[in-house]
Amino acid sequence: MLARLLVLIALLSLSDPATAQILSPRGYGDIQFGAQLADVESRLKEGAEPRNREFGCDFVQFKKYPGVHFMVEDGIVTRADVAPNIPNSSGVRIGTRLSEVKRRFPEVKVEPHKYVEHGHYLSLPTADGKAALLFEEDDGRVTDVRAGLFPSVAYVEGCL
Repeated sequence: MLARLLVLIALLSLSDPATAQILSPRGYGDIQFGAQLADVESRLKEGAEPRNREFGCDFVQFKKYPGVHFMVEDGIVTRADVAPNIPNSSGVRIGTRLSEVKRRFPEVKVEPHKYVEHGHYLSLPTADGKAALLFEEDDGRVTDVRAGLFPSVAYVEGCL
């Protein structure tokens, strides 16, 4: 038992901390939703890309967190959209069956998809209702994952 624990600790110490991060309704890695982008850049010692943003709402990325796009509204980080390989706090992944999500999370809020005829939005809000993990589903399987503060996390067309 002790040998297994030591092997696990050794393997975790070799992994890249950026890939070991988990998306939650409150944030990702060192980035908390609701934080000022300037404060996040200072804490990470890295500027967000793209540097030139013309609108009050835009998506940015950090080299430290590949595969994660952060929504920034009026200088506040409000949401993250992630690549399929990024884990989240629910354990629901791209390809997870809708029936499995409902079984594991009976409280999941299921709403019709705006553009996909038989698709749905699956929402797992926080207890205070201010943030959520949100999944898109089509043909009975999860196809997309994001998290963030309301109302940003529920925007269907990103910043539009």
